Amino acid sequence: MSDCHQLSRHDLLRLLTATGDVQQELFSQARDVRHEESGDEVLLRGVIEVSSYCQKQCRYCAMRAPNKKADRYRLTLGEVLAIVEGMREFPISTAFIQAGQDPHVDALLEEVIPAIKHDLGMEVLLCVGERPGRVYQRFAELGADSYILKFEASDPQLYRDVINAQPERRLQCLGWIKEAGMKLGTGNIVGLPGQTLRHLVDDIQFACELSPDFVSSSPFIPNENTPFEHAPHGDVNLTLNTMALWRIMLGTPLIPTVSALEKLQVGGQLLGLNAGANVITINFTPRYWREKYGIYSRERFVVSSNHAFELIERAGLRIRSPIAMVANSLAIAL
Repeated sequence: MSDCHQLSRHDLLRLLTATGDVQQELFSQARDVRHEESGDEVLLRGVIEVSSYCQKQCRYCAMRAPNKKADRYRLTLGEVLAIVEGMREFPISTAFIQAGQDPHVDALLEEVIPAIKHDLGMEVLLCVGERPGRVYQRFAELGADSYILKFEASDPQLYRDVINAQPERRLQCLGWIKEAGMKLGTGNIVGLPGQTLRHLVDDIQFACELSPDFVSSSPFIPNENTPFEHAPHGDVNLTLNTMALWRIMLGTPLIPTVSALEKLQVGGQLLGLNAGANVITINFTPRYWREKYGIYSRERFVVSSNHAFELIERAGLRIRSPIAMVANSLAIAL
């Protein structure tokens, strides 16, 4: 299922823009692949947003360094570990530590990663931006299992226009993450200003070439106090079709149904599960700090445990057992 060339660019364009019966057939095939490759289980992970500081100047994000109106924060070790302890009451085996690109959190991660991995017995997923190769290696040595770094836009010029940086650094970091031995998560944003359907086809093929362990597609949401705050939001159907195509073409990766889908359309995350997704991220960041984390918009949709459980039930799926996941990880290690 991982043959990136099984669909031509013509077929990808046709399916990317599918609606009606053709789209439903696409989703049905994606669900069949999910069933064959990983069963009918959904992985729950808990995210903690530990810092809203960021070095980047991405034109779509309110956490961008030039935004002087952003109310910044960093969590302490005690705060993070207390939140992770609370996760253990739920069927969650993965602590997802997320931040803006803030090198000051590296000292925190030096203590957080081994505490979560070895003391609490949970998997550690990081999403803290671009780092030198030696830092990725250090994260892996400390016990980090996986790392998410979205390529966001595979077209070099679109990347420069949107991210306000050179894509070569991003590509280098993706390679370093793999070299460090962590599982790689990546993905794109659908509906970025200046993006075309050709760009999205490029994104689909590029992710297939990377052969990631996780892959996600998120609809663009205009954010306050950014250069793109008045741009139109991304298309939900294009996002869902991208997810379904990645499921069909890649087979095994974890694919989340992101909260931005629910932000744009009531029931959007359920549509994501019906398009082949098999991950839901529950937000455990306390509200006081969560409101300062401007990842989508000030009024972003926040996924609760009750919302996640209801989605899984409505989709006719079941929660992946944390015990089974730990047992599987131990078997692989041995």
